[in-house]
Amino acid sequence: MKQFVISHVKDVDGVSPLILMNLTGQKYEYQLLDVHEVETFMKEFLTRDLSSYEHIYIVDLTVPKSIYEIIESSDYKNKFLIFDHHATHLFATNYSYVTIHTEECGTTLFYTYLLTQGLKNTQALTEYVTSVKHLDLWTFLEHQDLLAPQLGMLFERYGEKRYVEEMTKRLTEKKDHFCFNSFETELLKLEEETQKRYIDKRELRMKKAKVCGYQAGIVFAEKYRSELGNTLLLRHSEIDFVMIINMNGGIGLRSREVDVSKIAEQYGGGGHPHAAGIGIPSEQITGFLMTLWKGEIVFEDNETSSRIN
Repeated sequence: MKQFVISHVKDVDGVSPLILMNLTGQKYEYQLLDVHEVETFMKEFLTRDLSSYEHIYIVDLTVPKSIYEIIESSDYKNKFLIFDHHATHLFATNYSYVTIHTEECGTTLFYTYLLTQGLKNTQALTEYVTSVKHLDLWTFLEHQDLLAPQLGMLFERYGEKRYVEEMTKRLTEKKDHFCFNSFETELLKLEEETQKRYIDKRELRMKKAKVCGYQAGIVFAEKYRSELGNTLLLRHSEIDFVMIINMNGGIGLRSREVDVSKIAEQYGGGGHPHAAGIGIPSEQITGFLMTLWKGEIVFEDNETSSRIN
């Protein structure tokens, strides 16, 4: 029987479960979702005939309470296995088919499970999965893990489909040590330069404001959002957190000490204490921002929202 994987579309942690499935050799289908798409997709998905799937894996996504209610009454309940690491998902730990560990990432949790199901481990795979965790939890600096941010750069450059294909090749070819090929090494050099220029440009356009009682740096950006947020925090000790707005959909929050997951929860989002997000469809984000400008955000220089973008 085949498997079905549902995971996060936005980052390396979200797509790496597909790489792991490729390495198992099992047949599978998949769906990658943004956070705000989970409830709508799952409601429709649970109306399908799912009898052809042995397991339905959900990784790196918080499943709403309303969906658990449907799963619990479904004939397919025993097919579900859910692996996540977001604090906003801790309410679901009482379900027997749910594994949540906030100090791991979706990939490491799924990897640990697949090892018990026959996935062949290698040194290269261990290194890769560890770097995915360091990237997702943004702990690669303290672990001196140079590979982790490079994975993020390649994901930005390759996109989801090619990244999965290429990393599957690397992990199939290299068993003793994970490394990039010569093309990727050169590509990363170019990407580092491109990323630095992008971050420097965004920094010049950052605006400071009071948001939920904290000093925030607000920037508009469609890529390198984690890198941008964390770089701005390092460069600007006067701000408590960074709000990164993607007009194509979604707002990212990054902080040093402030628990931004609580800020995100106020607007229907969630995440980790120092890295959270608010999932908003692109067609709704302008209206959402106008509401914030009017009620929640006080700019230092009283500039209007039209002058920020």
